Amino acid sequence: MGLVFTRAWEDDRLDAAVLSVGPGERALVVAAAGDAALALAAGGAQIVAVDLNPDQVRLAALKIAAAARLDPQTAHRWFEIGRDPDAAAVYRERVRSALAPADAAFWDDRIGIIGSGLHEHAGVGRPFARLGRGVRLLRPGLAPMIERVTDPAEQAAWWRQHVRPVFFGSAFHWLAAHTRILSPLAPDPHELARMRRGGWSDGLVRRIDDVVAATLVRRHPWWRPVFSGRPADPGDGAAWLDAEHFAALSDAGARIDLVVGDLTAVLRAQAPASLAAISVSNVPDWLDPPGVAELAQAAAAALAPGGRVLVRRVVRPEGPDPFAALLAHDPVSPALIARERTALYEAVDLYRRPDQPPQ
Repeated sequence: MGLVFTRAWEDDRLDAAVLSVGPGERALVVAAAGDAALALAAGGAQIVAVDLNPDQVRLAALKIAAAARLDPQTAHRWFEIGRDPDAAAVYRERVRSALAPADAAFWDDRIGIIGSGLHEHAGVGRPFARLGRGVRLLRPGLAPMIERVTDPAEQAAWWRQHVRPVFFGSAFHWLAAHTRILSPLAPDPHELARMRRGGWSDGLVRRIDDVVAATLVRRHPWWRPVFSGRPADPGDGAAWLDAEHFAALSDAGARIDLVVGDLTAVLRAQAPASLAAISVSNVPDWLDPPGVAELAQAAAAALAPGGRVLVRRVVRPEGPDPFAALLAHDPVSPALIARERTALYEAVDLYRRPDQPPQ
């Protein structure tokens, strides 16, 4: 099916902080690029990572093997910078033997993409790399400003004067509503259709404005590569690559169960009340309303008393929320939108199963 995501496009640090699973607990997440699974596994939990796309599961397998066989600096080059000319040789010498035969056969043919540029090779990363080159060409002062500024307020003032009016004005909003300009953000057609209606692009610009006013872009693992052309520094990228987390992942292969399959079906296959935490990412954006209701039912059945479900939605749903009908909607949820540094999501909701069933 091909790689769509080479790194998380959700804030995996938010997953780790909000779901907060530890030894003796089980969690289920969408595999995607593997970052959320590894971030949660660093706390010692048992993780089930699910994806319909087998190539995404193979990327997660490579990251798990790298956590066992590489040092943090090399792993940072491979998966955060996404470029290491020595990757093929190091893979053969140190990583390949930690992979299952089918995964090794897959990466035998593709490990070279880490030498040439993992994030620019496929999927969502490629159009964003092109966007960044275009923006830096049109605004040559942007990258130097990002790298020198130390005050988010100064950064926000520069953004509002020099970037927002040029790239996110009325023309952008018209294109967002009437063309496929947003398709790099939305690989699923249902998701794209939802983003093209209801003023989603206006909300996106407001959320970006909030993030720029609160977070230095040079500390931002998604926007620094695009707008500055430099990768995230160690400690700013995927949470599992932090040295203290990386050290806890040497046995991640025994604690992360990778599954190719439908998320709802895999949730239904879990023992009732067996999961302390579930992250469904923004899969609800890809489903029709009956599909979202089935996903919510499967998640609620698999969740243990006191368990948590994290749900992101690129587009805030209309009508009744099937998750809230089955679980308690945590009042912390409105604050999570601001903590989700990607700024992509209109809704980031945490749900909890009560410790005691209702009488």
